Parts: sequence; C-alpha cells; structure tokens
Amino acid sequence: MRLISAEMPTNYALPDGWRIDYHPSATSSNDLALAALRESAREAEGKCFQVGEQTEGRGRRGKKWVSQLGDGLYLSIILCPKAPRATWPGLSFVASLAVYKALLSFIEDTYIASCGLKWPNDILCDNRKLAGILLEASTEGVIVGCGINMENAPVLKQTDFPPVALDELVTSQLVDPKALACAVIRQMAEFYAMWNAGGMQIILDEWRSYCDMKGRSVRIQTVKNVIVGTYADIGLNGQLIVRTADGKIVQIHAGEVEILRDSNASGN
Repeated sequence: MRLISAEMPTNYALPDGWRIDYHPSATSSNDLALAALRESAREAEGKCFQVGEQTEGRGRRGKKWVSQLGDGLYLSIILCPKAPRATWPGLSFVASLAVYKALLSFIEDTYIASCGLKWPNDILCDNRKLAGILLEASTEGVIVGCGINMENAPVLKQTDFPPVALDELVTSQLVDPKALACAVIRQMAEFYAMWNAGGMQIILDEWRSYCDMKGRSVRIQTVKNVIVGTYADIGLNGQLIVRTADGKIVQIHAGEVEILRDSNASGN
C-alpha cells in the first residue's frame, strides 16, 4: 500500500474568500454549486464543493462521468463574473489551465512531457484523458466543474481518449485529494484574477504553450457537420482554428475533437 510521502504537496491553504464544502455523496458537485449560487449569488463566489462520489456525474454534452467513491476528485467552483456574459466562455481556458498547472505539481517528472491540453478543456497524458472540465452558466454566474481521475481509471468503450488515473503518473505515493483540490483552487483564483484584470491574451498564450494538438490532424464534430484538418491555432476568443486539406481556414467555437492517430505530434 502506498503512503502519502512527506515530499508530496499537502498544502491546504486557500486564498482569502475561497472555501471548500465537502459532501461524501451527491448527484453531482455541480448540482450542489448551482443550488448554492441560486440561493445566494452575492455570497457564492469562491465557494467550492468537493464530493466523494457522484451518483449522476456528467461531462460535456450530457455524457456520463463515472464518479465512484475514492476514484476521483469531483470539484465544483462558483464564479460570479462582472465581465460581459459574452466573455464568459473564456473561463473554460482559465479552468483547464488552472487544473493542468495544479496537476503538474503532483505528476512525476517522467510523465510531464507526455501531458498537455486538448481544446476546449481536457487534460491528456499520452493521448489518455486524465481530467475534464464542465462549465455551466446561469443568470447569476458560472459553475466550473472539475473531474480528475485519481485511482482505478474507468474502462470505457468506444472512446477516442481512454481514461488514465493520476495514480499511474504518481507511482511512489498516494495523492491527497484535499491537497489536490486546494492546489486547483489556488491556481483557479490566480488565473481568474488575471482574467478579471483583462489578461485573457496572457492566459491564451500560456494555454497554447501546453496545447497537445500542435501540428496534428484533427476531426471535429460540430452541430452541423464534420471538419477534418490540421490544428493551426487558438483564436483571440478561444475558438479552434483549423486548416483543411484545401488550405481553407475554419474557426470552430464548439464541437467534439478527435486527434487522428496517424498524425505527427509535436512536443510541448
């Protein structure tokens, strides 16, 4: 049995105004956060909900997120942006960058080079999904839901990015879920403050530096059609920019991305 090492980060400190409410079980951490936001929006920002298991965990586009007790970190963070609602989609990059940077402080050096970000907000390691982000907005604010596989990565059928668990990337110690949650929140507070101060371009530049899609062939399923091409860039508003085989530049604001296996990956 692996033990928590003295060298493993166990910092439980949180920025002023940020706090965690832990529940052993819930339908989902996002459900708890949405209820708290609707009950008292003025006092909700910075409140975070961590649950041991989710009985109805969900991912993007209504997909089920397997959320068994002890297997993952299920965390939701309430934000009440004062910026125009049209800018809120940028919080997807704030959140995924925050989770990624927090995870880097735990993952062993051997595996860091194989980890990266996939548009719009997944964290991959060697083409396997380590974590995902779900943003849900209401009139009062935004819920940032984070799901991180910590142990016993679920076995899923017909998925382009099979799950990987953090315990495969930290082989000598057991990661403390509370310490990981606090690390995510600290990073979230830092990048959220930067976003509020007009620093979206800085956030996008850093996000691009960790992007796992550089120079790779991709297939994107949008609401209307399927687009195949090569990753070109991330636009100023967070849109995915793809160059098709005939040289056409296409900007995509929403869709499901598959990184084609025969494409050449470029390292971070």
